[in-house]
Amino acid sequence: MTKHPFSPAESDDTGTNNPSPSLNTFQFTFNVSALNSGKNSIIEPDPDAQEMDSESLSDSVQNFPEEFGRTYHAYKAGSYAYPNDQLEQDRYDLQNDALLGLFGGRYFFAPLSTSNPPRTILDIATGTGDWAIKMGDLFPNAEVIATDLSPIQPQSVPPNVSFYVEDSSQPWDYSQKLDYVHTRATAGCWSSFKEQVADQAFENLAPGGWFESQEYDAIISCDDDSLDPEGPLAMWFDDMRVASRTMDRTLVVAAELRHAFQEAGFVDIQERIFKMPMNGWPKDERLKELGRMWERNFLMGLSGFSFAPFNRVFGKTAAEIEVSLVDVRRDLMDTKIHAYAPIYVVIGRKPFLGEERRSSTQFS
Repeated sequence: MTKHPFSPAESDDTGTNNPSPSLNTFQFTFNVSALNSGKNSIIEPDPDAQEMDSESLSDSVQNFPEEFGRTYHAYKAGSYAYPNDQLEQDRYDLQNDALLGLFGGRYFFAPLSTSNPPRTILDIATGTGDWAIKMGDLFPNAEVIATDLSPIQPQSVPPNVSFYVEDSSQPWDYSQKLDYVHTRATAGCWSSFKEQVADQAFENLAPGGWFESQEYDAIISCDDDSLDPEGPLAMWFDDMRVASRTMDRTLVVAAELRHAFQEAGFVDIQERIFKMPMNGWPKDERLKELGRMWERNFLMGLSGFSFAPFNRVFGKTAAEIEVSLVDVRRDLMDTKIHAYAPIYVVIGRKPFLGEERRSSTQFS
């Protein structure tokens, strides 16, 4: 990955980005160098080159391949198994709204404050960029960088927010240390969350900086006997874990976050586990509404979640996959099944030089 400054290099007098005419809100990290150019040699510039290169880059990352009637990311095509089309973007937004409700309106749990705000914020696998945009509004003096394989973020964003088309499983190389690094719902992105994310977050954070992950796995839980472990819904989750493991993109990240943070070297590690109902089965009205949102989230995403993994690993056709999902959808909508998704939030701080390591705790 090519080194880039945390603040975008090209800006106008007001500090706002001055992007290319054909791709208004994205920067790229593709390395282009002049070969065999001596110290005194002169290379004549092509006045049309910047426009041509920008258009070429724009085409290359936005020419999304189609499969199963869905579109997928073009940059590093195939490394992420799930769609990026409008249906999936709408699901992202619904998922974000449900998580925000579950968290009581909190975008973060790390001890960030407006009186001593972070200067540099990095959001990994940002999706539609909603979280990064909100953080840009909350911390207008911070530089917020958000990365993703797909340029599907909106063009109208706060002036302190920038999006990069980037593969964050590869080595990071930022020109200045970060104050806060964030991930949310990134299971399926990594072969090793600890090595590709936690270790790199630790390396790139300034001493005292915070790392926070808000994640859930392809794991479904139930506190009574209403979920049949051999039923369609439970077996679908089992199959998703098997397929993702075979594809070297594990869907079990959240349950291992605390250990990854510890192994990476973070201190003041705190963990909280929320319960997200799978549908509207709870008696509590707030949880009932959140469950209904989560049900819609999964119903919208079920086919997209299943197509690539089940085709690549189990050899199923799209039609066979859709048939197999009929009973899964029925279970998802069955309020007699009291299932929920455990949602993990883990925060950790990079220690100062010479600071002793402390044990991890739960937080409220």
